[in-house]
Amino acid sequence: MNEFLRQFVMKTIFKMIDVVPEWQVREYALGWYTKGILTEEDLVKIEEMYNKPEEPEETGETVEENAADEEPSESEVEE
Repeated sequence: MNEFLRQFVMKTIFKMIDVVPEWQVREYALGWYTKGILTEEDLVKIEEMYNKPEEPEETGETVEENAADEEPSESEVEE
């Protein structure tokens, strides 16, 4: 029974993450942790959901294009 309840609570928490403020999600999770339903591993999973590294945005430019913008060409230096 506890495993079913743990899975249910974890699914609920993951659905709450984008909708409910972070502090409320953490408070809810800690409440279930103190009751012995969630484990420390579950809390780590929740923490990881909030600490996902943001992926850099694709601009469509390549590294070569950026380097060309930063360094003047030889013909520009001679002028």
